[in-house]
Amino acid sequence: MKKRHLVSLTAAAFVFAAGPAALADNGDETPAPEPPSTIGTYEPNIFPLEQNIYQLEQNIEDLNTDTQEGNTKVVTLNSDILFDYGSNKLSDPAKKRIGELVKDVPQGATVKVDGHTDNIPYRRGNDVLSKERAQAVADAISAARPDLKLEVAGHGDTKPVEPNKNGDEDNPEGRAKNRRVEIRYDG
Repeated sequence: MKKRHLVSLTAAAFVFAAGPAALADNGDETPAPEPPSTIGTYEPNIFPLEQNIYQLEQNIEDLNTDTQEGNTKVVTLNSDILFDYGSNKLSDPAKKRIGELVKDVPQGATVKVDGHTDNIPYRRGNDVLSKERAQAVADAISAARPDLKLEVAGHGDTKPVEPNKNGDEDNPEGRAKNRRVEIRYDG
């Protein structure tokens, strides 16, 4: 019995080592086909990355809307562009752009920076997140314009500009508009 297992194992090892060509040997001397000399070429494509960078730069350029309320100018910054979800950290390009947005504010003016969120609960509270985001924007303003007097406040979800819900249905577009930081000054 041991000898039969040894013969079977030897035969299996031969088949495995010789490969399928050894099994197909029926006396026909057909040579195996030659592998192609060139399988293909690889040309890296970086165009999509360049396109994504361009789109990101466009978002940074278009992160704000400006309105006038009497004598007060209101610059509304889209928090979805400025901040990652649940974050209060600004990117360097966003800080630079915020500095550019306040270059025409009158010398020594008082600037109010108000943070707002939607109604989706945040683990540390929407009031906290809105205040931290407003402070991050105020820090960027102060770095660009140290002459300005800054007043910072966080309002959480208490001052929506659009409904967070339409009846019983979620309103993602409204919630997106409510996630914002407003810069207000007379001028």
